[in-house]
Amino acid sequence: MMLIAHSARGGKLSQTYRDHITGVVAAACRNVEKFSPFVDNGKREFYKAVVGHAATYHDLGKLDRENQEVLSGQKKAKRLPVEHRDAGVSHLAAAHHECPSATLIYAHHRPGLPNLIEEKTKPHPFRFITAMENTEKHLGTYLTLHNEAVGDLFNNERTVSGYKMSALEYRMLLSSLVDADYSDSAGEQPSIPERRWSERLNRLSQYVRSLEEFAEEPNSERNQLRKQLYLHCHHAAVDETLEYCDSPVGTGKTTAIMAHMLKSAAINDLRHIFVVLPYTSLISQTVKTLREALVLDGEAPETIIAEHHHQADFETYELRHLAATWTAPIIVTTAVQFFETLASNIPSKIRKLHQLPGSGIILDESHALLPSSLMLPAWRWIAELASRWGCRVCFCSATSFKYWELPMFRKISPVKVIPLLTRDITEKLNNFENNRITLNVWQQQVPHFKNAEELIDAMEQYHGSKLVVLNTIRSAAYLASALRNRGHDVLHLSTALTPNDRETVIEEIKRRLSSPISDDRNWTLVATSCIECGMDFSFQYGFCELRSLSSYIQLSGRVSRNGEYENSSLHAFSITEDRFGYNPSFDISKNVFRKQIASGTLPTTSVTEAVTQTFDLECKMMGTSPDEINKLERKCAFLDVATNFKVIPEEHVTVVADAELAGKLSQGIVVSATEMQKGSVSMRRSVLRKLGCDQGELPVLEKEQYDSFLGYMKSLI
Repeated sequence: MMLIAHSARGGKLSQTYRDHITGVVAAACRNVEKFSPFVDNGKREFYKAVVGHAATYHDLGKLDRENQEVLSGQKKAKRLPVEHRDAGVSHLAAAHHECPSATLIYAHHRPGLPNLIEEKTKPHPFRFITAMENTEKHLGTYLTLHNEAVGDLFNNERTVSGYKMSALEYRMLLSSLVDADYSDSAGEQPSIPERRWSERLNRLSQYVRSLEEFAEEPNSERNQLRKQLYLHCHHAAVDETLEYCDSPVGTGKTTAIMAHMLKSAAINDLRHIFVVLPYTSLISQTVKTLREALVLDGEAPETIIAEHHHQADFETYELRHLAATWTAPIIVTTAVQFFETLASNIPSKIRKLHQLPGSGIILDESHALLPSSLMLPAWRWIAELASRWGCRVCFCSATSFKYWELPMFRKISPVKVIPLLTRDITEKLNNFENNRITLNVWQQQVPHFKNAEELIDAMEQYHGSKLVVLNTIRSAAYLASALRNRGHDVLHLSTALTPNDRETVIEEIKRRLSSPISDDRNWTLVATSCIECGMDFSFQYGFCELRSLSSYIQLSGRVSRNGEYENSSLHAFSITEDRFGYNPSFDISKNVFRKQIASGTLPTTSVTEAVTQTFDLECKMMGTSPDEINKLERKCAFLDVATNFKVIPEEHVTVVADAELAGKLSQGIVVSATEMQKGSVSMRRSVLRKLGCDQGELPVLEKEQYDSFLGYMKSLI
């Protein structure tokens, strides 16, 4: 009888057990071999053995007679009658002793990695109760059939860990197994583009020179400082694994830091470069810039610079092809996606993690990547990636704070983070920032408005391009609608819009801002905090709802960015109208900011000192131990870490909003991960319920629930 691993489906023939096991073992070991040059020599063979044994026996239970009847099509069933993981676990694991290979088999499908200590205390650790009777009766038969099918594929000795693995090691090895299993099951053999780091660095330098040639004022102080920053980063040594760059807003950090990381990638033979951003709205603009600057002749841009927006990891077979797998040379992704992958216990989400060792990681706008309560466990992972997994990390922010020098962080890891810039360059850049715009909080002025009408009345006193930033998606949509109803020329930008529609809005913003200043066009952009980082915009006036010192300083980089306006200002304010949204997660940062404003010391304190003070005060006001997740991580409490480490506390769901994309999916047309991301939005589960769309793994908005101005807030305000 031919043994089957996967039934025929979706037009594909069934897959034999032999083909699947041999394919998964080869791919899983290959995954480990690719990151092996970046790990300790003594662990390479151990990692390969753990993953190899798990791959060899991960589907052993599918050889049960009842399972084979279903897999071969003799009987119909929605799922296999006998849990197929139990046999492999039983074969590899000794009673009450955790075996890494057995744990990987246990976790390669949902519910994923468990809390190890809790699992070990159970009467039957890592076992599946419903399958144990079958396993005990037929394990010998399974092994005989297995050996006849695949032979001595990977030696049959059980593996027992010689040392205690870290939680990140478990995730890396599970990733290697899961990716091999998923790829082989789907028949995927992705072609990975050449990295060509040195050529891309040369291409980037050509791109930067072309920008200088076509600049309106190439010899201006700002442009000369940008040139100095780029050349310094391009030629700086690449010996350090952890660095930081605190260059002010608008000084060309994106290209300068990329030049530095490309040089490091070429010299250190890095596998990938990751650019991690705080907001999805930053990704499209960053990706566009990088594709223009780094893609070589004859290459397909989307295969070289991959953009990975929100949570698009799907568990079902039919949707699995939409998951981004971090295989491109350069991956631009969000902090949510990046750090929640490091924290995850779910196999479909962990699948891509094995691509991370031996990579360069640019933590762009690092001050805004995570809430204060999650900085400590994130630092643990960053330090481990740099010290144990061959990663090169650079923190970048105009409001950088050296949290790694605080005692609680040094206790986690005492590794040093080295400044990329010299003191001389830093001073030159900071001096230029002085007196660029008027900041109202420096004068201890924070007006309060009772409603949108009062806010609009105050804004109408300023004639020119205006930027207004609110603290919630609802607030931004409501104010944009109110301004339009009063006859104002208004644009709206937030994650209520799909990436496609955000790109359209961004292009229109650029078009308007590029018109001559003498045109003096009077219009308003209403946005969320997604606008405060990484956007190369320069408005004449700025208004922002009170939130934090870092966000306020960052937003100042979107106002008179190049010093082109003689009369320019940024105004923080508070507002209490019920129709504005409220985000309780900002309460602590707002209270700290108010205290700093009231102290009157902000004008005489350096940005680095002020934001470091902010972080310290916020940690003290949290009231709970910021080390709780680290304690769980040390105990390999995978389920609890994943539950507690949430960059966005409420569950978000990927929802199709683009009508054309929805039509393709309804017709069963296969769409790419990129097309899927660009035509969808990430929504809170509670908001989705209000719209009545909380059904299925991939919900779809109706036409009347979305438009290109307010996005999915169209029917909610």
